[in-house]
Amino acid sequence: MNNRLDNHASLLKEYPQNDYYRLDFESCEDILKIQDTLLIKHLHYTITHSRFYRALFERSGLDIYSIKGVQDLGKIPFTTKMDLERHNHEFLACDPQEIVDVCLTSATTGESPNMLLQSSSDLVRLAYNEEAAFRMIGIDADHTLVICAAIDRCFMAGLAYYLGGLKIGARMVRAGSGSAAQHWHMIKTTGATGIVGVPSLIRKIGQYALEHGENPAKIGIRLMVAIGEGIRDHKMNLLPAARQVEEMWGATLYSTYASTEMATAFCECRERRGGHIRPELIIAEIIDENGNKATSGGTGEVVITPLGVTGMPLIRFRTGDISFLITEYCGCGRRTPRIGPILGRKNQMLKFKGTTLFPSAILSVVEGIEGVDGACIEARKNDDGTDNVILYVYCKNPPALEKAIVDNLRARIRVVPEISFISEKELNHKIYHPERRKKISFIDFR
Repeated sequence: MNNRLDNHASLLKEYPQNDYYRLDFESCEDILKIQDTLLIKHLHYTITHSRFYRALFERSGLDIYSIKGVQDLGKIPFTTKMDLERHNHEFLACDPQEIVDVCLTSATTGESPNMLLQSSSDLVRLAYNEEAAFRMIGIDADHTLVICAAIDRCFMAGLAYYLGGLKIGARMVRAGSGSAAQHWHMIKTTGATGIVGVPSLIRKIGQYALEHGENPAKIGIRLMVAIGEGIRDHKMNLLPAARQVEEMWGATLYSTYASTEMATAFCECRERRGGHIRPELIIAEIIDENGNKATSGGTGEVVITPLGVTGMPLIRFRTGDISFLITEYCGCGRRTPRIGPILGRKNQMLKFKGTTLFPSAILSVVEGIEGVDGACIEARKNDDGTDNVILYVYCKNPPALEKAIVDNLRARIRVVPEISFISEKELNHKIYHPERRKKISFIDFR
């Protein structure tokens, strides 16, 4: 290992973390060399300090010295959410006294939250990651950012956005979770220029303003960072609901993809053609149903190896998210690969009327219809093994919208589930759970 690190030492010195712009625009060969070196360092640290990975390598009979770089990742077994849940404390890779922060996963898909412990260096890494993401879309010290994401309850996202904004020197407004009225008041009174939040919440805040005779497009918001929900289809086009948000606020909406386990964000640049991979912070793979590397541009499960984490490092972690890699050069000039839109979660795939699709595909159609104020999906298993799907919709005038919903579903995804119109109270009861921090748009009873 030492010889390999020595060979690449000059490259590592040339591209320190605070100079990520230069690395992004360098050749693919130089980027890969740095990733090879950082991966080897990461593997040696993790296997030396993590009981889980030391045992994993011993059971598999894998010689760490056989891993020469990124091209050899396929030799290493995957890590799953179940592994993290069953062996949580065995992932700890530093002295417990070095842990300064406790994070919990959001558990939006029904599994139990997992604990991710962070060292002080992990928090520095987290701040650097989000600074890089923010700068990519033009956020600087002149911005005032309203963070509409919880920073409490061991939530990583709100903490990451806050730390990243502080590192840039922007003015940060910790709005957290709350009502549309509270958020609108904060946006107005702080002179905000940007919003970080779930697109459906940003839309709700704008609707509140319009209903009270105010125009969100006149308030001075220049950009919005979408978290937690997709805003693009597989062709990279903005979803109807996302277009409505942009029109409502008169501002540009940027997509970002992240998770607690990643401790890294894939953020769009100003070209908005996929989330750029931070090569010095993470390695991303796309695998097919057999666990093999997907064909170039092929759709599959996102597998990540976050580099440089010291608290609870991970190797080849299966996210359960379905997407694809974009490898052609971006119009911004960066040479880094990009992650496409998240098309769904592997364990949420539906088999319905001869069609295989994800709940997000149904919801993206319905939530983009003007007049629809909210929706969710329930799935149960039929006796024949197919899925029974019910779409619950809240709107103020169901008779006027039912045909539009049916027509749009037939045109966009070719199938129409059973539709049930419910009240706002009934919808909120389904999608909000007191023990979970995010709304649940898909309820799976299968």
